[in-house]
Amino acid sequence: MKGIPGIIVAVGLGLIGALCNWFYLDRLAGKEAKEQFIGIKAGVQLNSGDPIKEEHLIAVGIPRSNLGNLEQVAPKWSAYKSVIGQPTVRTYRGGEIVTFDDLTTPGQRDLSDKLGPDEVAMWLPVDPRSFSSARVNPDDEVMFIAPRAGADSPTPIPEDTPVGVPSGTGTSEVIGPFRILEIGTRTGRPEIQRAAGLRSGNESSITVTAKLLNGRLEPKAERLTDIIRQTRSQGLQVLLLPKKKK
Repeated sequence: MKGIPGIIVAVGLGLIGALCNWFYLDRLAGKEAKEQFIGIKAGVQLNSGDPIKEEHLIAVGIPRSNLGNLEQVAPKWSAYKSVIGQPTVRTYRGGEIVTFDDLTTPGQRDLSDKLGPDEVAMWLPVDPRSFSSARVNPDDEVMFIAPRAGADSPTPIPEDTPVGVPSGTGTSEVIGPFRILEIGTRTGRPEIQRAAGLRSGNESSITVTAKLLNGRLEPKAERLTDIIRQTRSQGLQVLLLPKKKK
């Protein structure tokens, strides 16, 4: 019996030690460096096709010791602006983390799924020397500066030319507008591609939509194809149009 008080004391000290260790680990976890990821706020539900808004999102901090392979499958909070405005590709509920698959799936679907009634896809060469592809995205609208028949090269529109008025130089003309489907092989915003760790490919061509009317391309598209054929696929200059207000 003499040893029992000693055992009780030892057990008591062991419990105190365990409790102290648990509190220490809890405090350590609270102070541990975390990586921030894009999450959906509690109480938010988004159905497939709903646009993601900034107020739907929240930064989710995950301790580095618990990351696992999350960095390979989910974008960090620093890329959250690339998510805003995108239509959801599945149903989201509060507490979920957005993954790369959620971001890249819309852009990687077949081109035919992006075409409207009587629309076709056209691939057009652009002049990479005068085209800042990183500032232009699929679904933007553009017009093209193309050389007139017999002209050697496209001529830039003079600075004093009023907006919406074609070039008066006689050597080039403005044709459009056209909606962009792809830029090179890029089907979404460049920040999404960077966040996913994907490399940018050659962006010296643009895929746009055109109407096919009674088996013939609409006049503006037909005019472009004629010019491209005459100039042996010389690159076009691009004019970016303002977004339409919804």
